[in-house]
Amino acid sequence: MAQMLDRPAPDGARSVSWPWYHHVLTTELTADARKILEKYSGIPPEDVESHIYSIRDKAWGIFPWPCVGEFWFLRFGLALHPLYKTMVLPRLKAGSSMLDLGSCLGQDIRKCIVDGAPAENLYASDLFIEYESLSYDLWRDEDVFRPGQFLADDILADNDSFTRGPLMTQIGPGQLDIISITMFLHLFNWRNQLRAATRILRLLSHKPGSLILGSQAGSVNAGELPLKPPFADTAGVDKRTVFRHNPESFERLWTEAGQAVGVPLRVTAVFQAPDAFGKGVDSGFDISPKEKRYFTGAETRRLYFSVMRV
Repeated sequence: MAQMLDRPAPDGARSVSWPWYHHVLTTELTADARKILEKYSGIPPEDVESHIYSIRDKAWGIFPWPCVGEFWFLRFGLALHPLYKTMVLPRLKAGSSMLDLGSCLGQDIRKCIVDGAPAENLYASDLFIEYESLSYDLWRDEDVFRPGQFLADDILADNDSFTRGPLMTQIGPGQLDIISITMFLHLFNWRNQLRAATRILRLLSHKPGSLILGSQAGSVNAGELPLKPPFADTAGVDKRTVFRHNPESFERLWTEAGQAVGVPLRVTAVFQAPDAFGKGVDSGFDISPKEKRYFTGAETRRLYFSVMRV
């Protein structure tokens, strides 16, 4: 289970006083996000912002992820990946299957559908089963992305539970052409990242070219970082960590995972280039106000990656 989730959310974690709980939408509601909510979901323009606030606060009640407080479910992170337009979307349009693992409210799946991917080949999975109904409340598309395509499962469950779980029984091993793990692995320490990686490889298709990709928080100097309050014990006895990668450590992780399950892989990982989203555009990691840097720092970078079966 995710490092932050191996116990209930600590007292105070759901406070709306934390700096990552944004009270007012600013740059998060992009023209693309507004268009999808209005045209795809059918939200009246005058109701879009109140709709977002309502959904965000319900999601905050499920678990107070910083990304929920910051409206990251409006960012469509997969679509920002360098391979999205050149490889992912063309493959999906041609009939490839894809799992969005750690899907939260299913925003990346909906972006793929809006961009022309057949919905019937797409799957979403998250630890919290409550995200399924809340994602339908957000996107209003139960007639497009069908119930049953969201699979609540724990990628870090014990072997017997994972083998009997919905990812392995309803999709099955070796059945997925593409697996997106955007903003996912950085929740875990090295040991659990390795465990998750080997499970992900079991789900990936055996065909050469099958693809795992995403982005996450990385660090110039890779290593285990202590989990901070409010997700860690403030008394200092909580020794849980999360591992932040640089490109070299990320490649080493997946090389080890591939060797463990006998899968040959080609791993690529790079830090986001400065101003990759346009000069002065906040990527979520290159933030400047000091009070916003609670979970980030001078060494933090966005890491883009792809892991391809060869």
